[in-house]
Parts: sequence; structure tokens; C-alpha cells
Amino acid sequence: MKKIIYLLMACSLSLASCDKTDEQATVNNEIKIKVYSTKTWKATTFKMDFVVGATVHLIYGSDTITALTDNNGVATFSNVKEKVYGVIASKGELSNLTNKSTIGNEITGYLIIGVYNSQEDIESSATYSGAIIGGPKLADVNGDGLINNNDRVYGGFIDFEYQYKDLNDDGIIDVKDLINGNLVLIDHIVEETVFIGN
Repeated sequence: MKKIIYLLMACSLSLASCDKTDEQATVNNEIKIKVYSTKTWKATTFKMDFVVGATVHLIYGSDTITALTDNNGVATFSNVKEKVYGVIASKGELSNLTNKSTIGNEITGYLIIGVYNSQEDIESSATYSGAIIGGPKLADVNGDGLINNNDRVYGGFIDFEYQYKDLNDDGIIDVKDLINGNLVLIDHIVEETVFIGN
């Protein structure tokens, strides 16, 4: 009889601790950035290798948070706040900005968004005199069809916004989804790819 009472008590305690854990569950707001090196692009596979040990900075105003890429080439930032972040990634001489120069105290350059895979890719992309097959593909930031000084930036960017639970399942987050006057945060993970080269 004592064994049965002990088992019932153990079960009820474990259930209570599970309920407490659920109540105290934290929301997992993360940004995961996978870094690839354009220097490793292969014409036979059209692929490139991810980079282990690259330094990735998330920048907001004067605040910077930094992480290194892991064995899968991914830098993970946890407990991320809702902001638009600048992104700078580098390893050694490689960076997600190329043709860098300094303006004031800040470095600007052309943002690398991949690799030119073919002559057709070059011809269908914004005009850039330095474009070569296998070379870093650059972002036409202002959308004018030309890569020039007007496309120089301080880094890439990620717009991280919180996600909320649609409590009444109507497909809209609104006042009907409030609990005690607040929307309910849910896990949100943003995954981005960054390319580094020179």
C-alpha cells in the first residue's frame, strides 16, 4: 500500500512540475545566419562551402552582438529583440562587403549576395564591370540596374519582428487574440544566408 501511495505522489509531483515548466516556458526568438565562402564555389556543382569560425555581427545603432559560426557554418543569436539589424560577417580577409572604403569612422562596400554562375547570370544581373563567372555577385541596392557608388552599404540587414499566437484561429492577429491585454508571443526563428568573399 505504501508503494502505491508513493507512486501516486511521485506521479502527481511530476505532473505539477510539468505544469510549472509550461507556465515558465520562454519564447525562443532567434536569428540563425549561415555563412558561405564565394572563394569555394565550384563550377561543376554550382555550390560553395559553408564557413566554420566566421565572425558575425548584428548591429543596431551603437550596439553590437557577436557570434561565431559553428561546425555547420551557422551563427546563432538568441533572445533577439524586435529591430532591424545590420549584418557584418567576416573571416580573415573575407567579408560580406567587397571593395571596402572608410567613410568617417565606418566601413562601406558592395554587399555580396552570391556568385555569378554563368554568362547568362551576369547579363541578367545589374551591370558591373568586374563581374566574372565564379566571382562575387553584388547587390543592386538602389535597383537602378547598375553597380556603382550608389550601391555602397554598411552591411546587409535583417528585419526581426516578433510573432504572436492567433488564439481564435481567424488568420488575423488582433484584439480578439489578447490575454490580459497582451498578445501572446510564440517562438520565431529567422534563418538567413550570408556570403563572404573579397
